[in-house]
Amino acid sequence: MSGTFQAMVQVAAPRATVYRALTDPAALRAWLAEFAEVSLPERRFEFWGRYTPQGERGRQQLLIAQPDKLLSFAWTLDGTRTNVMFQLQDAGPSATLLALSQDGIPPMEELMAPTGRRDGLHTLHTFWGLALANLAEWAEGRELTPRCDFSASRPNEIRIELTIPALPAQVFDSLIDPARIARWFGWEAEVEPRVGGRITLGADGTISEFQPGRLLAYAEPGMTTRWELTEAGGKTRLTFLQQGFQRDELDNVAQHEAGWAAGLAELKRLHELGPRWQPLIGELAPQG
Repeated sequence: MSGTFQAMVQVAAPRATVYRALTDPAALRAWLAEFAEVSLPERRFEFWGRYTPQGERGRQQLLIAQPDKLLSFAWTLDGTRTNVMFQLQDAGPSATLLALSQDGIPPMEELMAPTGRRDGLHTLHTFWGLALANLAEWAEGRELTPRCDFSASRPNEIRIELTIPALPAQVFDSLIDPARIARWFGWEAEVEPRVGGRITLGADGTISEFQPGRLLAYAEPGMTTRWELTEAGGKTRLTFLQQGFQRDELDNVAQHEAGWAAGLAELKRLHELGPRWQPLIGELAPQG
């Protein structure tokens, strides 16, 4: 049985701006896809390229476009036609509540243990988390988070670099404090903050390097994860690196990169917005 992925994000911008983010090809190329072409009068809406799951051209079909209210399109992935819908509502002065739904998503038990390709339906729950965070950043005029590379020419490691408007000590605390991790990562991780300590942040590993405010590295069988932090003008330059993937599992690398990028986008939002921060709400609901 398939399910419907649902997510909501509040954007500090009016509905017209958010709708433009969804329908203007230049905007779509900024926050969503490498390539995009849109002509609503001609019933054309498509995006493709290296930042799109199974990013061949011609996979989308426009269904409904109601200015400043609703956008819906079909998107074929893994040979399955799914329906995507964005709904926009006012959320106060110059603020919009954007709700996303997409049907045809595999059930959670299959998402956690996929048997086929991982760069299509199995990655949408993380792909949309990153995409919606970037949409909000674009609409609010903030720096965007790096996007995930789904192309066949991508490297077999995950490297993400971004700038977070907070001091390294503050960002580092968000990597080792279980309560703070839960806010941006979605659940609490176990962390023993010392070399040799246990950590369950995206892995069940052992900490190999630990320099407060500067470096966190840990390993599990066949995989290493490394966080490096440097100060740059009162901000933090964060480099995330995960290695250990094989050359024949690039779809698996892309799926994991989408998840990490979505988490890092939320970490950046947490520090960037401060008291205004609200988590991106996402869930997988069974289809009747």
